Amino acid sequence: MGTITTTANTVSDWLTRIDASRNELIDAAKNGSRINAAFAMAEARVQLIESLTDENIKARLLRMTDPRINMVELANNPTEEDRIRVCAIAILSGFCPGDDQFAVFGGKGGGKLYTKEAGFRTLFAHLGIVPEVSVGHPEFVPLGKSGKKIWRVEGKASCSYGNKEYAVEFSGAMALGLPGYESDNVAGITAKGRRQLLKALWTKVSPILNDDHADEVEIIPQTLLIEDTAKAIEALPVVNEAQGRELDAKVWEQTKLGIQRRVKDESQLGSIMAYWDEIGNATNKDQLRLLYDDINRTQVKPLGKNNVDELLRWCKWCAEGITEGGAA
Repeated sequence: MGTITTTANTVSDWLTRIDASRNELIDAAKNGSRINAAFAMAEARVQLIESLTDENIKARLLRMTDPRINMVELANNPTEEDRIRVCAIAILSGFCPGDDQFAVFGGKGGGKLYTKEAGFRTLFAHLGIVPEVSVGHPEFVPLGKSGKKIWRVEGKASCSYGNKEYAVEFSGAMALGLPGYESDNVAGITAKGRRQLLKALWTKVSPILNDDHADEVEIIPQTLLIEDTAKAIEALPVVNEAQGRELDAKVWEQTKLGIQRRVKDESQLGSIMAYWDEIGNATNKDQLRLLYDDINRTQVKPLGKNNVDELLRWCKWCAEGITEGGAA
């Protein structure tokens, strides 16, 4: 029983120190000095890193982010160190595990904090701000010549803080372009739009309590959003073929990231990414033709129809970039 009490006291003391650091950050943000805020953030980060050498703290954070208890969303297979560090940063930001305010994203460059809509509202609340957000009805529209469609969302957000008015707006040519499927829940797409608006507004208001956020790369280049096919065709001479493929390549990179976030089964995701990379590394159309036939014939059930459709489109796009003599 004594050991349990000691561990509990250790965690309680740690949370008390985190609360104190957070209050210092909030005070620094409120005083309006970005230099003071930067110093406060640096000091808080140093203290946070030093505190994570305690095995009791690490064990508690690791347990809290265990996927089996479903308190914290994990994406892109974060390591145990990612889970510990990012969860600690989230708690420093004032987020509560289990309240759907954040997720932990893995990645080659190390884990990152993904702040959800509720998380951004918490950040605003730290400064006594209640932002106003409005989002229009999402539209599923064509995306350039890729044969894909995306969700187009317009909206605006605003708030008052420190005797100043702040506002952001995504509309017209600068509307949000969100990857997805026609079968997607419209309410979910609308929520993604609200999150992007809150994120953009928060960036204007304050840099404090903000990490290098992981993101869904949700904003598609607006030059690819088309509502009138005839107008799009007329505009094609402005962008040469190489530039067009460069823009398309960015969209495909976003599609790949979307699959990595969406597919939770590690074995299934590994198979999808293996095919994806093999397609991307193919040097001639014969290789791509064999891959296309194999995926279309054998992988629909194990990989899922939506994922197979993405792989097949990726295969066709890569084939278009290969000349008859070999690689482009």
